[in-house]
Amino acid sequence: MTAPERLKVYASAEGAVEYFEEYEKFHRRLSDRRERRLLERWFERIGGVATALDLPCGWGRYLPYLQARGARVVEADFSGSMVRMSRERHAATPTAGGLRCFGHRIPLRDGAVDLVFSMRLNHHLADPAVRREHLRELFRVSGRWVMFTYFDHASVKNLLRRARAGLGLTRKSPKNTLRRAEVRAIAQDCGFRVVEDPWLFLVGSGHRMVLAERSAHSAGR
Repeated sequence: MTAPERLKVYASAEGAVEYFEEYEKFHRRLSDRRERRLLERWFERIGGVATALDLPCGWGRYLPYLQARGARVVEADFSGSMVRMSRERHAATPTAGGLRCFGHRIPLRDGAVDLVFSMRLNHHLADPAVRREHLRELFRVSGRWVMFTYFDHASVKNLLRRARAGLGLTRKSPKNTLRRAEVRAIAQDCGFRVVEDPWLFLVGSGHRMVLAERSAHSAGR
């Protein structure tokens, strides 16, 4: 399936249901628990936040979690079906609004929200330039904190995939990765510092979760 075809499926009503059902699988539940353990530690550090952008919001997996930490949440996703599913699943829970947009083109002003939250998006972006622009947009829209994931080029999973491809043992496409140094450089260039960037799992997942904070001198601009 080509990238445009995958995007079309994701944006469909059927794609929204399929994505929701994906999180019933054991490995998804396991990674979800690991994510939340890391997030608990981070929120203990930063306290609550007044406003947050959840991009991609999906079916609202993290909406109650973010709201429980004081955030008025703007839900955003490329898939309008995902935004609608989240509203249907959380109909009794008010939000600060919903919008459909690309992760690297966010129609919000600079520093619009206290926290920009972007789990499991970057590695779906096929173009390396778009992956980098996605990060720059997260930093642009955030007034203070950014939490996001990306697939590390140096991860065990990616290195094994590349080795197997080089030996002709797999036809799977290379992972859509970024290098840790370039992620940190983009953060610094945008006026942020990476506070933490642990592996989600050292083996079995190539994702890093990142907590970044706007630098004091940048916040005063």
